[in-house]
Amino acid sequence: MTIYRSQSGFTLIELMIVVAIIGVLAAIAIPQYQIYVAKAQAMRVINESGQLRLSVEECLQTGRSVIGLGTNECDPRATASNLILGGSQVGATLPSGMGVVQIANPLTLTTNIIATVSTQVTPQLAGKKVLWSRTSDGSWSCSSNIAAVYLPSYCTHVAAL
Repeated sequence: MTIYRSQSGFTLIELMIVVAIIGVLAAIAIPQYQIYVAKAQAMRVINESGQLRLSVEECLQTGRSVIGLGTNECDPRATASNLILGGSQVGATLPSGMGVVQIANPLTLTTNIIATVSTQVTPQLAGKKVLWSRTSDGSWSCSSNIAAVYLPSYCTHVAAL
């Protein structure tokens, strides 16, 4: 009488197949995740700089065209960001590595808001710019030299900015 023992565990070929499947999934997932992170960072820079449009509009509507903290001056209420290079609009001291966008001083009906992306982002975005342009009729448009794949549909890609 022969007694057969049942094997327990996985064979080497089964383990190699699992490792190969995981490798293929990682080869697809990692680049997609990097694109996702770059899109999220680009959106954050666009949104943080775009929030200043409301402050600029308020200042223009109330006749305050000089940026500053005086009684009749415009405070754009720009907050610091670690993804944007630059200094504060009103001379306040910001934490190291933080910055806000640039706004032309004095404000005009065709004022531009420019944000330069810092180096604390993915390499595809570092040093790129986002430009919010106001037309004299009060409408705003977004353009950037960030690659079009990372931009939302309402922000156009321009090669030189």
